[in-house]
Amino acid sequence: MNNGYDAWGNPQFQHQQPYHQNAVFTPTPYQPQPQPQQHPQQHSQQHPHPYNAHPQQQQQQHQPQNANYQFHSYDPSLDQRPTAIQPSPQNGVNLHTMPHPPQHTTPQRQYVQQQEWQHMPPPMSMSMPSPSYQSSPQPQMTPMTPIPPPSIPHPQHQPPHQHHQQQQHQPQFQYQHQQQFSQQHQQQQQQQYQRQYQTPVHRHVSSPVAVQSPQLPPQFVPHPSNRHISTAARIDPRASPISASPRLGTHGITRSPSVGSARSPAPTPGLVPHHADTNSLLICIAEEYFSKARESTVSMVENIDAQSLNEYQKLVATGLGCLEAVLESPKLQPRLEARIRFRYASILSEETNNVMEAETALTKGITLCERNRFTDLKYAMHFLQIKLLFSQQKVKAAMIAVDGRIRDAEVVKHYHWIYAFRFLKTSMYLQSANPAETHALDNLKAIANLANQRNDHAISVVASLLEGLSLLKTMKDDAIVRVQACIAQALKYQFEDSVRIPQLDALALMLDLACSLHQKSVQVIMQKLKNLQDHMDTYMNDNSWHPIESQLLLPIRNSPTLTISHDTAAILRPGPDGGFYDYLVMSFWSKLEAYNVTYTYSGLALLYQSPRNDKRIFRLWEEALSQLQKSGVRLRGLPNSLADAVAKADWQREWMCYLYILQGLHFATHTRWPEVKKCVAKLEDMVKPPLGAIVVLYSTYLAGVYHQGTGDLKTANSIFGNPIFSLDNDSGRSGNRKAAEVDVALLATFNRIWIMQHPDYRNDRLTLELLEQLRPLCSDHPNVEIRTSYNLVLAAVQTNPPVPMTAVKMHISTALNSAQSLGNVHTLSIALNVMRAKLFQNIVGDQALKSAKAASNQAKRSGNTLWMSVADGMLAQSFDVQGQGAEAQRAWGDATQYAQQTFNMMGQEGSA
Repeated sequence: MNNGYDAWGNPQFQHQQPYHQNAVFTPTPYQPQPQPQQHPQQHSQQHPHPYNAHPQQQQQQHQPQNANYQFHSYDPSLDQRPTAIQPSPQNGVNLHTMPHPPQHTTPQRQYVQQQEWQHMPPPMSMSMPSPSYQSSPQPQMTPMTPIPPPSIPHPQHQPPHQHHQQQQHQPQFQYQHQQQFSQQHQQQQQQQYQRQYQTPVHRHVSSPVAVQSPQLPPQFVPHPSNRHISTAARIDPRASPISASPRLGTHGITRSPSVGSARSPAPTPGLVPHHADTNSLLICIAEEYFSKARESTVSMVENIDAQSLNEYQKLVATGLGCLEAVLESPKLQPRLEARIRFRYASILSEETNNVMEAETALTKGITLCERNRFTDLKYAMHFLQIKLLFSQQKVKAAMIAVDGRIRDAEVVKHYHWIYAFRFLKTSMYLQSANPAETHALDNLKAIANLANQRNDHAISVVASLLEGLSLLKTMKDDAIVRVQACIAQALKYQFEDSVRIPQLDALALMLDLACSLHQKSVQVIMQKLKNLQDHMDTYMNDNSWHPIESQLLLPIRNSPTLTISHDTAAILRPGPDGGFYDYLVMSFWSKLEAYNVTYTYSGLALLYQSPRNDKRIFRLWEEALSQLQKSGVRLRGLPNSLADAVAKADWQREWMCYLYILQGLHFATHTRWPEVKKCVAKLEDMVKPPLGAIVVLYSTYLAGVYHQGTGDLKTANSIFGNPIFSLDNDSGRSGNRKAAEVDVALLATFNRIWIMQHPDYRNDRLTLELLEQLRPLCSDHPNVEIRTSYNLVLAAVQTNPPVPMTAVKMHISTALNSAQSLGNVHTLSIALNVMRAKLFQNIVGDQALKSAKAASNQAKRSGNTLWMSVADGMLAQSFDVQGQGAEAQRAWGDATQYAQQTFNMMGQEGSA
């Protein structure tokens, strides 16, 4: 019973037996019995004083009948209260099917339900409908039978004993009392509803008598949708006490906060809840829950704890429950049902692991779309279905499905969706282990050909740039030439308005600079770096490129077929009315992301500048790190889900690891070992699953370089001998490992061979085995620096049997020429020192002295104190052989000073 009314709004009788705030209701079933005719109730205002009957006698006289359950209440706070359980009023409604009433404290008049009761919808407040009301299922109707008339109380002055005696003669007095006030009750009934519903105030209430159940006002129209029931609407008897302690009897019935006592006014026809309005509210509530959950993803991903994760999952689960409730509606429009199923499946795929439920929702949605010819939603559901397959690592099934959708779209000439599915196929190829295989490139070429036929030049440019990106990731022999051909193809339309998209221009310039970095042409690198930086400066104030949004809109010429709508806006977005273009939506890079890539690439390009500006290089990398730390996961746009936020956080962490690796390697080149140790420590904290294998390889390699540079050869040899650097399974560059992973393994093998030149770690057999593994991988390596390092290793190592002198001279000559073409001062100084050690040791002559002086000068230019010490030591030996003792003594002093600086740096590292 809700405020004296049943679940349908019919007024019910309630005894004036006082209740306590801690009352607990316990249902007790009993058999219904015949019931005498009910009588009208006298208006409650005629007896304003409360009545406290004797509990035991009242229980004997007014045993409830013809109700489903009998409720009992007790008051544990009263010591003198009888121990017998007292009857509580009956309303004929099962307590377990009653919804939670609104929380009010104003008492209301209570009525008894006659046999001729009528259905009434649940009451609604005159204020704005609450979402909780709309979202909760309607209670189920329960049988209701009349209740015998209660006694009429006497005025408050009457002693309790006399009052009890007069209860024995209640029926006769009740008929007379009804006849006397019947007309007055009929005249004041409307005023009673107004006082009861609209302006509830605290008043003294006396026990009412049975009256005729009020007739339904014209605006109350029972609706079939109000007859449903849900287990969520059930109420726990222990959680909903009704309090009316005798100590508060002068104030009438006072309800506890868990039960409302104020009735809302009679709803107007426009406020009667309808299932369509309920569905709309449920959908809005679900979206509010999803929005609320996703607003917390940015803060959650930085520090995920059990409580915040539980709250997030509750919000998402509640939103999904709202959508499920809408889908169970019997009168749902097909279009709305298809949209809800699409939304429901997308949330399941993004937020949960309920793959089967998502697939079921998509299958039902696709069937519904085919039956009602919703072409746009059908394509969108197929799109999501393919992504769902790919996310489950069912790559082959996803490829078969996307090929089928492409063929279907080509048959009916739905070009918009041909683009969408082919780009989806491209993204799956780019995420695979071999993104530049023949099928992937053929797919991109098919996109470019179709775009050129339809004059969708922006699509053609994107296809060409993605083809170049795929080739750059593999770095095969002719990759650079083919990438440059793709860039040239994209630049054909650079002067068209539809192609002037800053995101595409920045990608083309970045690919061009990357090609130059691989070609190691110093002058070209500096020229293209300046071009990139100038363009990025102009994009600074370009409002068309959002700082953190990663969404890219590619214009497509309109199609006469209506296969897209606002429901497909996440994939294909309709253009404005009267316009010439629709838009293909892609996830690209944000402005902040592009600027961070520019900072990183600029630092790499400046490594080839002569003279090198190390301060500027580190300033660029520090700026990139600062932007990553400030922007966080928002660098690539606001996350769509918690899983998306976690993926973006992992991507941000991986990028920061790359920057720390670059800094550490550059510090190691200048023998700044304390800074290298800091980078290694940061990487140890950050490199954790699920970061990629390439980051693990680079960070492990940097740790080995650090230990080798500080003289801990045992630890360094153990690190470089790790199986992750093994070359056993890489007899060629066509293995399953990525090119970058193989390159790091090659560098680790070089360092391992250098360590084994030390007498304590000499292993001629293993050295020969490693050289045999290096030969097929390094002889024709596309990276010139790898080939140069390989030739230096072959020229410097001591093997058994030894390398012939002719081979040593050939390797030294190749390394010198490559180092000079690269403009790498550090590599050139190492090559000159190796040449001096191998070819001019203890040789008298000008050529030997010139070689030693050249090695010393290049070592000083490199800034590496270790190689400076080595070069000046060999120069001192050359001076000594030539008989120039003073110069030899001076060179030896410089070598000793540089060696001391190196050891001091290592000592600072040890103290740190």
